[in-house]
Amino acid sequence: MERLRDDELELIRPLLIELELEEQPHFAGHPQLSRSDLDRLTPPLRSHFTGENVCLAVRDGESLAGFCWCVLFDPGSGLEGEVAEVYVAPEHRGRGVATELLREAVRLFQERGVTLGYVWTRQQNESATRVYAGAGFKPSEQLVMTWYPPG
Repeated sequence: MERLRDDELELIRPLLIELELEEQPHFAGHPQLSRSDLDRLTPPLRSHFTGENVCLAVRDGESLAGFCWCVLFDPGSGLEGEVAEVYVAPEHRGRGVATELLREAVRLFQERGVTLGYVWTRQQNESATRVYAGAGFKPSEQLVMTWYPPG
């Protein structure tokens, strides 16, 4: 086992593209890119992580009717976007606030050149899944596992 040096990271590129080629058929509704497309879209790999929080909000006078917390980050292999949190105050629900927030989040992702965007929710949260689907997000065949420090 070894840790690659920064100047060796490009050795990962062929394997990263193979991974993408093997995985993309599992994401129905997403474009199926060729090897050359993936090579063109994969930026030079870097050893550092960069990120930014962008909080979108709809105001109701002095308070907020709702917010959408977006995280833009590049783990070293291209810009990703996550809708980390969306919340609409109970008295403002059913008025399109979440739809407006998600529309703006997707516009942000498009403006910034995000190559992969996602949002996490429970399958049983029907109102959230409806809003996310309306904004262009699609379900994926992915198991999410979590790890917490022992103790």
